[in-house]
Amino acid sequence: MKTPPLCYNGDMTKKIAVVGVGGRTGTLFAYEMRNSAQILGVARHAQLEDIKQGNILVARQGSMPTRFESDIVEEQAFSGEAAPDFIFLTVKNPVAPSVRYYYERIQQEKPPDLVLSQNGVVAAEEARTELERIFGSNAQRIRIIRVSLFNPISMERIEGNSVISYFLPIRLAFGVAFGPDEIQDLRGIFLESGFEAEEVPSKNVKNMEFSKLFTNLLGVPSSSHGLSIEEGFADKKVFEEEIESLREYARTVKKGGGRFLNLHHYPTRLYALLLGCVPVPVLSLFRKQIAKAITKGRGSKEKGNIDEIDYYSGAVVGMGERLGVETPVNRKIYQTMKART
Repeated sequence: MKTPPLCYNGDMTKKIAVVGVGGRTGTLFAYEMRNSAQILGVARHAQLEDIKQGNILVARQGSMPTRFESDIVEEQAFSGEAAPDFIFLTVKNPVAPSVRYYYERIQQEKPPDLVLSQNGVVAAEEARTELERIFGSNAQRIRIIRVSLFNPISMERIEGNSVISYFLPIRLAFGVAFGPDEIQDLRGIFLESGFEAEEVPSKNVKNMEFSKLFTNLLGVPSSSHGLSIEEGFADKKVFEEEIESLREYARTVKKGGGRFLNLHHYPTRLYALLLGCVPVPVLSLFRKQIAKAITKGRGSKEKGNIDEIDYYSGAVVGMGERLGVETPVNRKIYQTMKART
């Protein structure tokens, strides 16, 4: 679905608390939206000190790193007395503890809407359960908005600084998972920030999550062997694991009634169709080209958050168990990575 044209007033009236600044995703969103909304960064103590000392740098698309600055508070000091319009929760999975921590401090009659950027396919459901526990029926008034970010982000420690780098433009898909299905205000902020933001109808948000997980699974089998994507795809057996892990996942999604979407520069639906009908020996002939295409799309960055393997291969195994679909390759990968992490 193409994002409709929108004239946004850019009056900076919206307030956004970005939880997780100092980390990769939180820093990206706080930095890129700083001219489109009032940003309050929320950080842990160590990240807060790094930001105050100027040790968090942002390098956009190979540019010289610049110092990250933001209005910022330590997480313990977050107060709900003057709640923002949105809480952008960019911390890693699981989200339930963080949702509980911040929303139990909210004192307004209308709590802020919640934006979740985590990988995986369960964050919105976890958040809804916590909000219902806290607010009861009033939780239905809170929009839970899912964001799938397609820009790979890296963080390197260089000369005492943490350098967070990514390419431009920021590409993402977003949609309302739960709550009132009106998103014009957030759409405006994204557009004013220069994002390539594709709006996904509520009925397809779960399919958006399925599609993003498909892209996340690429390279995980290679990583389980201690290899980069290009190294893994150069090995026929590892390449076969890559393909079969995705086929297992596609079977679980189909069995559960889901489907894949073509989003931005990731035509996941087309990829899944090709993997399902083209024999592995034929795909193997092009494995080096496929690896280069994946690497290029990720800006030459490898998977950097395998500590969330529960929400990658582990999610496939869990879905397979619930739906009665065998997932032996993903189970093997999950067990290998779980032991390592």
